[in-house]
Amino acid sequence: MSADVCAVSPGGDRVGSAADQGRSSVIPGLLLHLLSSASPRSVGAGEFLSVLAVRRYLGEPSGEAGPGAAPCYLYDVTVADGNCRLRCHLSPRLNPLVQRNCVRAGCGIRITRCSLVYEEKRLNRCFLQIEALELGGTEHRPQMDTSAPGCAPLRTLASTQRGRVLLATMLSATPVKGGRTHYLPLWNNTDPSGPEWNSSKHSPASEDQLDACGFISLQHLARTWRTRVDFPHLLVRVMYKSRLRYYGRPSTKVDFPYQAYLEVADQSGMMTVVLWNSLCREWYQSLHVGAVLLLHRYSAKQGYQQRTWAAHCDSQVKSFRFVEICLNPREPRTKIQIVPTKQVKAEWRLPDIKYNFITRVELDKMPDPYTCDIIGVVTFVGRCQRRRKEEGSEDFYLYRWVHAVDGSTQQPFILELFATSQPETFQQIHPMTYLVCTQMRVAREFGVLYLTTSNESQIHISGQHKGQPYTQDPKVQAFIQWVKGQHEKQLLKKSVMGGYYSFPPAPSLFQDYCKNLNDEAVLTSASDLKRVIASLHYREHRRIALQAVIAAVRYIGPMELVEGQGTDHVQNARGVSGPSLKEDNASSQLSSEPVQSGERPEKDLNRPAERLRNAPTKAQRRCQSPVLNHYALRRRYPLRNSRKTDNSKGQTSRMSRKKFPDAPGLLRRRKQASRSRAGLLTRKASDRVPADTVNGKGFSQAAEEPVAANKVSDEDARTEEMEMNSTSRCTWESTLWPEIKEHLSVHLQFGQLLSESVPRTFDYKHRDFLMQQCNLQPAEYKTDTVTSNMDLGRFGPACDHGYYSVTIVGINHQVAIDVVFRPSMKSHEGICTLGYPMESHDNRLASILASGYICDEQSTSGNQEGPASASPDHIVRTAADLDNLHVICIMDLCHHGGDNSEAILNKIYRVTA
Repeated sequence: MSADVCAVSPGGDRVGSAADQGRSSVIPGLLLHLLSSASPRSVGAGEFLSVLAVRRYLGEPSGEAGPGAAPCYLYDVTVADGNCRLRCHLSPRLNPLVQRNCVRAGCGIRITRCSLVYEEKRLNRCFLQIEALELGGTEHRPQMDTSAPGCAPLRTLASTQRGRVLLATMLSATPVKGGRTHYLPLWNNTDPSGPEWNSSKHSPASEDQLDACGFISLQHLARTWRTRVDFPHLLVRVMYKSRLRYYGRPSTKVDFPYQAYLEVADQSGMMTVVLWNSLCREWYQSLHVGAVLLLHRYSAKQGYQQRTWAAHCDSQVKSFRFVEICLNPREPRTKIQIVPTKQVKAEWRLPDIKYNFITRVELDKMPDPYTCDIIGVVTFVGRCQRRRKEEGSEDFYLYRWVHAVDGSTQQPFILELFATSQPETFQQIHPMTYLVCTQMRVAREFGVLYLTTSNESQIHISGQHKGQPYTQDPKVQAFIQWVKGQHEKQLLKKSVMGGYYSFPPAPSLFQDYCKNLNDEAVLTSASDLKRVIASLHYREHRRIALQAVIAAVRYIGPMELVEGQGTDHVQNARGVSGPSLKEDNASSQLSSEPVQSGERPEKDLNRPAERLRNAPTKAQRRCQSPVLNHYALRRRYPLRNSRKTDNSKGQTSRMSRKKFPDAPGLLRRRKQASRSRAGLLTRKASDRVPADTVNGKGFSQAAEEPVAANKVSDEDARTEEMEMNSTSRCTWESTLWPEIKEHLSVHLQFGQLLSESVPRTFDYKHRDFLMQQCNLQPAEYKTDTVTSNMDLGRFGPACDHGYYSVTIVGINHQVAIDVVFRPSMKSHEGICTLGYPMESHDNRLASILASGYICDEQSTSGNQEGPASASPDHIVRTAADLDNLHVICIMDLCHHGGDNSEAILNKIYRVTA
């Protein structure tokens, strides 16, 4: 890096660039400046650094927190300058930047203030702490070999005592602060994380050892465990395996506070084996269902009954639940050995693994919570989402929705898959793969049927089935025969990935919706909306209920789907400043210096809710509002699979030019249409129809007629005018809306559909990119998995019938929010309708908002009277039924990282006296 960039610390210290100091790396110069100072004063780096990794770990207990206090987490960030890398601690004030995925692996940051911090409770421990930073405006690609030693240029630090202490901290594999010995996964606590979980190499048990051992049966152990201390060897088979449980708390003194349990069996019965602490790190990944284990130096104690149990499929195997076997890392350290499959002898009479596979057609008859196993071809994979465990907690469940078919019926298995401590498998699920899920529980909510994982569930996908015990099950064999007769193209047509997916649907009655919620959690006040959205963490899904009235509705056509959303999401009426974004928690003020985007310096990213900003005044908004709907032009001149590059500068994308080689007049007509549209947008505000001009029924009058550009034919002008007027009719405003919006304190704008909210048709060739988009942001940057040169827009939407932007106003008429409403079509056999109980209705907007779907003509049989028109024009015209109607709006919120949050209207309930 040769740019002569420098940063000035608050005290006036100037840290020169690499060129100034005669070095080719910025990081050594920064550290040498800190080490040469008499005190660890704050300085900054002048150049952008690439973030290679973001790691999370348990924080230290605070003096005010009790022993049962909720855990808080700290973050270490590994940065690189192209020649060396450095592991730094992120100040807790900056934690929201990680929690909202602003600081992430692969991005660029400029450290504007940092300091050298010594741990006062530990000897010879110091580290670099980032106090303030700036975010790069574009995605960074680290220009270095991430596998190469990154601290070689820092060996010069060893010339001083302070430098040696700092270098030792950086070379350590443990977290830099607090004395913790391991890192956690970035987004949940269930998955194993880090190379230490895969580094152990275990020697198998030899035949000589097996012959020399004296075994004890589980039945004998259950009778004598209270009277003995030293137990003989155990020879057992793993029947079931649980997910990992992390029980760490700030006051926990255990190095690896993990626990997992196995159900093991021999010829005499079945018993629970509990794997404790560091043994989980060493053995959890190696102990698979069906493995035969030789155990020695274990202990036994009374069984813990307050946990879930696997549903046994073999009634002939007796279960000893009153006692459990403990495998401990010390006092004494348990010896575990895996017996190779070839050495397993029939004379041991170890029980076989039995399964309870069912078909989809059999599922309808199963009670809940029935436990079963399923196999199917995946047809839909939802995005990974997180659900907060408790209000105010930083702990989350990680889950996703999946559909799979098995040929027994057209209906798929609808699966709610929580993380099962198999991160590689969980992230590699994609359509067209063969999926096996064991120990799934049947769940029914208000007549809707689906399956959800249990603590003992295991997931297997294509490439993992070989050698699994279930491969010989009769129903698995029948499924294989069915798959052989299927056409791949037919399955691909039904394959969808990602996007907004809400399941199970909200019940028909609000009283049923409230049954599973606390009284305080039922309704959210409109004044809390901004705080609730700002508090969302990355990929956190949250459903809220809001008392409100519908103030306005606008239909947006299928070709007008917005690929991104701006940052101005708060409108304050008449230019009055709205409520401050400052909160009492850590998300209020991240640093005393601005933490901003390098591309957009005016944007203050030291607030995690930056997207909730004050928008222009009402007069400015009127001048900026679009008059001509983009859909009119795009419908005439379709640009399939075209990407947004430099089209705003008048350049046509290369893909668009290749798409229509036989249309010489297309570019000319497109330019003419653009000039016509530009003429519309530049007309004076005084020439426009006022926004508050409505007719007696509450519908907006038609907007002004388009201005024909030079050389545009009369026929083209008339066509554009008809298209524009048709779009204008797809807008409705309440009779009270012009008055209400004059007195609003805050107007939150989330009425544009995000690209991440659109389910995409699956492309097997680009499955890695689609999986990357649906999975969570990885904790570490890996060059072989980066495919950022692609764009989601090139993959067509699975349901392409447009959406509605709905303006909702709180019942006190102080706060408004624009949200997306995307109803499904009743006849469309897609992911949006599968599993939903659907009845015909009158296709009025109030009925569609209450049901979540449109009854189109195809959904009615020939002997039934068809529903009313399903056209957007007709639907919006029926919105007058909602005028000043008191409703309860069920909204789904999800944060997609950075400035992108989605607010989607799920359904409404009418409030009756």
